[in-house]
Amino acid sequence: MDLTLIPADVAKAHQAFASALAAAADLDALMRLKGEYVGREGSHAAGLMDLLKTAPKEQKRELGAAINGLKNAWEEGLKARQVELEAAKKRAASLASQWDPDLPPPLPARGAQHPLNRLMDRLVDVFRPLGYHVEEGPETETEAHNFDGLNIPEDHPARGSADTFYFQEHSGQLLRTHTSPVQVRVLKRLAPRIQELGGIRFLAPGRVYRKDEIDPTHSPMFHQVEGMLVGHGIGMHHLKGTLSYAMKALFGPGAEVRFRPSYFPFVEPGAEVDVRCPLCGGAGCRVCKGSGWVEILGAGLVHPNVLSYAGIDPTEWSGFAFGMGVERTAMMVSQTPDLRLFFENDQRFLKAMGGLD
Repeated sequence: MDLTLIPADVAKAHQAFASALAAAADLDALMRLKGEYVGREGSHAAGLMDLLKTAPKEQKRELGAAINGLKNAWEEGLKARQVELEAAKKRAASLASQWDPDLPPPLPARGAQHPLNRLMDRLVDVFRPLGYHVEEGPETETEAHNFDGLNIPEDHPARGSADTFYFQEHSGQLLRTHTSPVQVRVLKRLAPRIQELGGIRFLAPGRVYRKDEIDPTHSPMFHQVEGMLVGHGIGMHHLKGTLSYAMKALFGPGAEVRFRPSYFPFVEPGAEVDVRCPLCGGAGCRVCKGSGWVEILGAGLVHPNVLSYAGIDPTEWSGFAFGMGVERTAMMVSQTPDLRLFFENDQRFLKAMGGLD
């Protein structure tokens, strides 16, 4: 923009325009500035148009271009500033309408424990009065702890790469498929002191991994809580009494429990444990698939081979073990239809789950 053809006072005013525009703190001040620069009468723009009328013919073209450039710059600047001030005025009006000086200030949002962690803590609290303590193990495991020490044979499908996440083929390193490797580690660690301790009992909560497709009831990562007790003369009656107590503590004193024979390589005999569906009371619904019962965990007496692998004499010691899926239990307790909701971090869902326990 050529300012050499513009009168000195107008050129000086143009140089001060940006500062004057920024200093316009409200719409009234902006309107005054607009009248000063581009108003119809007495403005810098009106004076320039008068100058154009009296300018020599040979200067009119260049002078007209300079005048148009100045006017466009002023009008665009004024328009942009007006948008800013109108938006600020609207925000201030909104805040003023919502603010009540008599009300206490709003409290900042606070975080809370995830519902799955709360449920695992609740399961631990159920067993603490029975003398159980918590043990943990690594999520990266060896085949020895994940399979061999649990009496799982070489040809078992769970050992295949279609079901298990291996780090490398034939590496022997994997992501644990259940929390049962913690049983092997704890038994081996405490075997030399088992006489001194008079037995072993513990819970093992944690994350596990399997090659499952993600759908409303499956996930490649989920949580389990396992428990084990080893002592003298432990039998199925001890297991049934312990789990019946635990299910009633978890689902209420009226909870009905049943045991069905089942097979697991690391227990003998083995059982599936069901509870009467707490959602329909046994009448039949979508959650229990019309049966009136919901499978809640697997259990059984510890296989002698598992004890022998850890260095414990199965002729002197016996025990039981059990394990449950945390997500399945959480879905049933909270009546949540889709497992994926627990992993999507939707704040509305997590807030609603505040009443899970």
